[in-house]
Parts: sequence; structure tokens; C-alpha cells
Amino acid sequence: MEKMLIKNNQDLKGAINFFGMQWKKEIKDEIKTFPSILVGLYANDIEFGEIYRFTAVEISDFH
Repeated sequence: MEKMLIKNNQDLKGAINFFGMQWKKEIKDEIKTFPSILVGLYANDIEFGEIYRFTAVEISDFH
């Protein structure tokens, strides 16, 4: 599991470069506000092959 603090567009580009351009859409779909923490979980699934699952944690997630 990889975790990255995304504070701005530059950090977002860095995360996309780290995980790979093939995951650009999935990463951008998760990051809606800055700052956010991007969490990437890698799995090597027998049926689907190598995949990443992404989720983001925002300040608004804490009440």
C-alpha cells in the first residue's frame, strides 16, 4: 500500500508519474480537492492481472 500527500497539481503529476500514466484517469477521479492523501493498493489478480485500486482521504472526511 502506497500513501502520498497531494497538496497541489505538481504533487498530483508526481503521483501519476509514480504509479504510471495508465492509472491517470483513476487517480484524477479520486483527487477532488487539495490537500488529499492518495492511497494506492496494488494487487496481482489471477482474473484481471496487475491492478491498482485508489482512494483519497480529504480533510472533510474527518468530523
